[in-house]
Amino acid sequence: MKNKSIRILCAAALCLAMLFSLAACGTSSPANSQPDPNSEPVQDSAEPEAAPEAAAEEPEVYTIRFDLNTTADPSDDELYRYEESGYDENWQPITTEKEAVFTVPAGDDAYLDVSLPDPTREGYWFAGWQTRPDVTEADLVNGVSPYLWLMGQKLSFVGQGQVEISAAEEIEERQLNSEVMPLSKLESLDADGNGTLYARWVELTPISTEEELRAIANDLYGAYELTADIELTEPWTPVGCYFQNYEYFESNWWNFAFRGTLLGNGHSISGLQVLGAAIDSDQYRTENTASVWHNDGMTCDGTAAMFGAITKATIQDLTILSPVIDVSGEYSFDGEYCYAAVLAAFDMDSVVSNVAIEDAQIRVETTEKSALYRDSLYATVAGMNAGGWNTHADGCSFSGNIELTTDSVKSHGGTVYLGGLIGECYAYMNGCSVHDTSLTLNSTDSSEAAEDTAFTVNMGGFCGSNTSSSGNTADVKLAVNVSKPVGASSVNVGGYTGSQLYLAATDNTVKAEITSDCDLDQEAGVLNVGSVAGRIDVYFMLQIMQYTPVANSGATGNKAEVTCNGEPVEAIIAALPELNGEPVGWINYGEYEIAEGYTVPSNIEAIIDAYGSYAPLSRMMPGIVWITVE
Repeated sequence: MKNKSIRILCAAALCLAMLFSLAACGTSSPANSQPDPNSEPVQDSAEPEAAPEAAAEEPEVYTIRFDLNTTADPSDDELYRYEESGYDENWQPITTEKEAVFTVPAGDDAYLDVSLPDPTREGYWFAGWQTRPDVTEADLVNGVSPYLWLMGQKLSFVGQGQVEISAAEEIEERQLNSEVMPLSKLESLDADGNGTLYARWVELTPISTEEELRAIANDLYGAYELTADIELTEPWTPVGCYFQNYEYFESNWWNFAFRGTLLGNGHSISGLQVLGAAIDSDQYRTENTASVWHNDGMTCDGTAAMFGAITKATIQDLTILSPVIDVSGEYSFDGEYCYAAVLAAFDMDSVVSNVAIEDAQIRVETTEKSALYRDSLYATVAGMNAGGWNTHADGCSFSGNIELTTDSVKSHGGTVYLGGLIGECYAYMNGCSVHDTSLTLNSTDSSEAAEDTAFTVNMGGFCGSNTSSSGNTADVKLAVNVSKPVGASSVNVGGYTGSQLYLAATDNTVKAEITSDCDLDQEAGVLNVGSVAGRIDVYFMLQIMQYTPVANSGATGNKAEVTCNGEPVEAIIAALPELNGEPVGWINYGEYEIAEGYTVPSNIEAIIDAYGSYAPLSRMMPGIVWITVE
């Protein structure tokens, strides 16, 4: 993540209901008024004035139904019924059928915060819940339906996330800076507070030509299958956009990411060529989106890949032959961030399986000199996905050359991820390989800024950083050349991954030749080289305890044959957590009995003092994280 860690799980926000009532108004005569006995009676020939109608009462609740919408008649009873798994009072697993009908207290700011499993329909693919039943491709704008309804809150930060704030302040900012789709604006809502959301379905679209492949950008929720090998003849425009502030949104609010399905059916795409990372954001402004809810509002510059962004997508059984991703020379990039890869610049929650990328050429040159919102450089480059958050990658492979050149211009520091398959990686990867691959990093610091800013590199033959992976292979050459002779720097290089962030790298096979030529500050600069990982990143690792009381972090069962400048690399992970100069074998919150009769006091407070933490203790579970390296 650019400033903070990934939000794989977002906290549910409270719904503030506003109840309204209207009282009927009447008229009356003054209480002491009496008729004048001397006055002549007046004959009123006019029709008696009708009594005013009572104002309609506002509903106390909104009742929203989810309609499967599988027939042409929207009045049909096609209520979505789904199964929910849970446990009974004896902790035995049970499955309950539920109806997709939800009520919330009525009010102008009332919104729907539910999480439903996607419905299924034979021969069709689900393309989101809509405010009307008859959405067609002709309605779509920038690949998205203007009638798409999004649940929950769109969370954002002051300064669009560019202001550094503490974790406690961040929680407050999440509450203060949120947007919702208010149910009071729901198109189908009637006077009684009843409304309906309709499923949109798409059929599988066959693709056999270059023109048809480019057309997938017209429906980012579409389902597509290759029926032939395709050769591209012109430079490619990335499908789907990653906006800078997406980092702070739940993934369902990533409006312009590709959310659909692409089935390769074993076919190939050749001639893929992406030139530069500049993306025109103007087409996504409010006046061009047909719905204010789909105005993401910030730059989507800085992405170069077949897909600019994917989320909750499915991509499988596809080969990409000899692709070229060129963000160098006349196409170099000098903006907020730079994500470059072959398949996806950025991914959240997608499933990518059996995607083979062969003989790729990736060249990236980037600085931050034209950045408007960032002061420090940020770049992540990799073979398949530049950024992967909660990605599930199975059976994928990469071969080729990757060259990344960076220069810190505005400040002395920044962050770089460089990996063979995934760069900034919070993913789950199994049975994947990186082979016949070379990765080269050349980073310099030409800034004349007065104050020092730390520079961090995470570089690995398989991934720049790692969350959880097993059964993968890497056979690579890595060259790391970093020049920051004055000031703080942390250069972390591993045959498999630069930094182990959360869980473990298990049963992987690594063969790597590392060459290093780094000019770092003798006191404030550090180079960590490990056969599997350069370091365990404790700052990120502590977040595990937000979600589970017991976990393992580190590297186990890996086979590694790694050299650095011709010498064998003995350390599996070069930099491990330490307290007072001694290695730490576990991190525990609260007293913990690690063996019968042997209880250890909490050490998490000292670890946080030494390494910092994104998550405060109040959000962590008492428990333990074992650090295992073998």
